[in-house]
Amino acid sequence: MSSKAPVMNLVRVTFLISLLSLVGCSAGTGSNATDASPMDDAAGQAQDFTEGKDYMVLERVRFMDAQGFEQPAEAFSILLPKGWAHEGGVAWKGLNECRGEMIAAKWSVRSPDGAISYTVLPNHSWSSASDMMMMQSLQMQAQQGGCEVGGPMDAASYLREVMVPRELQGAAITEVKENAEVAREMERMAAQTKAAFEQWGGQATLQPSAIIARLKWSDGTEGLALVSVLNVINVSQNMYTGEYQQLTNSNASERSILRFPADRRDEAERVLASIKSSYRTNPQWKQAVEGYFAQLRQHQDRMHHQRMAAIDAQTAANTRAHNQRMADIQAQGAANTARHNERMGAMDQQMRSWEQQQSSQDRQHTQFVKAIREVETWNDGSNGRVELSSGYDHAWSRGDGSYILSNSPNFDPSSVFQDQNWKPMQMEE
Repeated sequence: MSSKAPVMNLVRVTFLISLLSLVGCSAGTGSNATDASPMDDAAGQAQDFTEGKDYMVLERVRFMDAQGFEQPAEAFSILLPKGWAHEGGVAWKGLNECRGEMIAAKWSVRSPDGAISYTVLPNHSWSSASDMMMMQSLQMQAQQGGCEVGGPMDAASYLREVMVPRELQGAAITEVKENAEVAREMERMAAQTKAAFEQWGGQATLQPSAIIARLKWSDGTEGLALVSVLNVINVSQNMYTGEYQQLTNSNASERSILRFPADRRDEAERVLASIKSSYRTNPQWKQAVEGYFAQLRQHQDRMHHQRMAAIDAQTAANTRAHNQRMADIQAQGAANTARHNERMGAMDQQMRSWEQQQSSQDRQHTQFVKAIREVETWNDGSNGRVELSSGYDHAWSRGDGSYILSNSPNFDPSSVFQDQNWKPMQMEE
């Protein structure tokens, strides 16, 4: 017995060593070997990818018009990083308020931690006249809720004189850059506005301008202000005095502010580029709104002709009763008619200005993006082409309006999220 025990112990030790070696070899070979792709084990790899760092998910969010129609309707939409908050939408003013601001979009978005915010302010309209009586009429309308009264100004002056004291909470302007592409697009789209002004007589001149300004606040945060202003200046001759008079309507259609911590500038501008390049106006909503304005103009034209007919009838009656005052009454009636026509022309131009703003808004968003940060065009194979912020090597689409952007060569959302609906996109040249 004593001679066999060492031999048996040696056999057991040898067997255990062989078993451990076999287990070790099987762990490094076969279907679960260490040379397998890191994407083969999604559950183990998902924790290695951090949203916002390794990839960014973009979801389409929709802003509503809750007042204009029988039920809320989508007015426009944007792509926003997943987890970002958004609020606001489209609001309507009354018929007796400023027509150039009758329909206005006011909305904002912010990062999950609230450090980055982007705010879009409603468009702002104002007007002025060289004729004193016309100027008094504009001031009376402003006191009753109409458009503000003021002279024409370019986008840079508007930023300094209006937005800084009213909207920018003590921000300092560190740089202002003209955006010529947006200005040219504004002028191209404003032809209808110019024609609306000239139908009341005289010659209209368009003065579009657009800027991108860098901002800095006392707390160390930085930002961007995007501003565009269109001035329509109409010069006509007074048929009674022979003097030339000027009527100006101005509209600031782009008034938006991006604010962010200084060390997150790149992230903030990347998100802004995505928002701008993905902005889409709902065509059905736009068509319904423009139809409403067309009906409103037709109604105003009918009311205008009825008032003119009443004035003519009263003038004729006064003529029969007071022949000696005929000339004075006719002159006064014609002067009132001319001034009424001027006011109607100004109101019509304000409505056309809003319509043209909506017509060109999507294109202007694209031009602002190009001035901030370049975009890349991707093809998802199903929904067609989409422009997304540049700086990413890979993109995926889920087919529901959501996108993921990443620079990681190992990241694949179909594996990480176990969702085969995520499909890779191809960058177009």
